[in-house]
Amino acid sequence: MKIFVISLKNSVSRREKVIEELKGIPFSFFDASNLKENPKHFIFSLYDKAKTNKYKGYDLTTPELGCFASHISLWRQCVTDGEEYLIFEDNLSLFGDLNKQLNNIKSLVVKYGVVKLGNIFERKYVEIESIDQHYKLITNLKGACGTSAYAITPKAAQNYLDQVAGFFEPVDDFMDNEWRTKQTLYSYHPKLVSRSDASSVIGKRKDKSHLGMLNKVSAELYRFTKKLAQSAYNKKNK
Repeated sequence: MKIFVISLKNSVSRREKVIEELKGIPFSFFDASNLKENPKHFIFSLYDKAKTNKYKGYDLTTPELGCFASHISLWRQCVTDGEEYLIFEDNLSLFGDLNKQLNNIKSLVVKYGVVKLGNIFERKYVEIESIDQHYKLITNLKGACGTSAYAITPKAAQNYLDQVAGFFEPVDDFMDNEWRTKQTLYSYHPKLVSRSDASSVIGKRKDKSHLGMLNKVSAELYRFTKKLAQSAYNKKNK
């Protein structure tokens, strides 16, 4: 299982912190996509800005698109390599002994496809299995957000790649839409890794200052549709 940390090449202080956090764990930095330096980046051909406006009421920021692009690039590389990847973002914090869990993570991701090491939000969940005396594997009944740390198989990565054209949400929302991707997300509980308190390079996500009535109605309908679709998925698969 290869380990990568997504990080902007010039984020020296963040990289230093990651090196300290992951001391003793072999990993490589993956240079995050800097779209400001590449206005013809592939991500723009995949992104459906009109849908984001219609269903979310705002535009994705350039850093959000860069983040999504970095994950897509690693999914592609994962498929090419034909082995499991453990992917981190550089605003990670450890809440347990990651090194002792690496074998468990490898076994679990081979079995389940995608295993997150932590989430941003606490949600109602279904317990899947016990990992050890401290951790259990769960699946949330509602999107818990965050892509700070997750393992993925080539098969799951290809599944995401097959569906990414026309995306209109941030990468964590895209992955959270299990009803659409047909890939259940499994997570460590309690969290083993999650995002740190460091300020995000993504910045403010939502700017709804120009949200019109039609956008508000569309956004509410989309949220309602997602809720129903996820509920139906849960009943069938969890």
